[in-house]
Order: sequence, then C-alpha cells, then structure tokens
Amino acid sequence: MLQQLREGLEVDAHYIISNLAPEMSERGSPKTKEGTEILDFFQDSLQELDEDTGEPLSVPSVMQWQTGQIVVILDHTCLQRMPNHTVCYPVVRACTNTITFPTAHLRDDDAFKSNIETAIKYGARFDRV
Repeated sequence: MLQQLREGLEVDAHYIISNLAPEMSERGSPKTKEGTEILDFFQDSLQELDEDTGEPLSVPSVMQWQTGQIVVILDHTCLQRMPNHTVCYPVVRACTNTITFPTAHLRDDDAFKSNIETAIKYGARFDRV
C-alpha cells in the first residue's frame, strides 16, 4: 500500500509545466520576451531533471517547493526597489501558489539554473532566501 502511495505521488516535468499559469506583461513588450525566455529556462531545467542527470535537484524536490496550480509572477522591478543589491532568488508563496522570478538575475540558462537551485535547496522553510 505504501508503494502505491509513493507511485501516486511521483510527478514529472510535464505535470509541473502543465500547471503553470504565468502572468505575462503586455503582448509584444520587451518584458514579454524576457518572461518567455525565463519560462523556457524553467521548462528546460525541469526536463533535464526528468532525465536524471545526477543534478542535486529532482522534479519531486521542485514539487515539494511548490504545489497546486502555479501562478508565475515575473518581477521586473527588483533593481528599482533595491538598487544596490546583487542577487534575488525565486520566491514561492505556498498559500497563494505563486512563484516570483526576479528577471534581472536570470539572464541566461546557467544563471537561471544556479539561482533556482539555491532557492530550492535553501528556501524550503517559510521565509525568503
């Protein structure tokens, strides 16, 4: 019976991706392009985790970090709010099922992977990294 429960809780990248509900900027704006790229980085990262490449993260650990239908918020203003900082990490809000991606710190796939890995590894409690 425990084995059946365990198998029922297994999820894959497709499950997470199909439950995303991104809040995109106005169509055609530079922020929309930036947001689409970050969502692509997220999708690519999840699909790589499905391939079991020996990464320290797994799709279940990402799922533990977030649950339910996920609203994706793209934060384009962190540098305006905090001009002298060097990095922000994605923030998950369990009560509202949202992920906020700090777009200024996710310029390419490598930066995205490093940033989200840190957020998942050290942000499992109910506080900010």
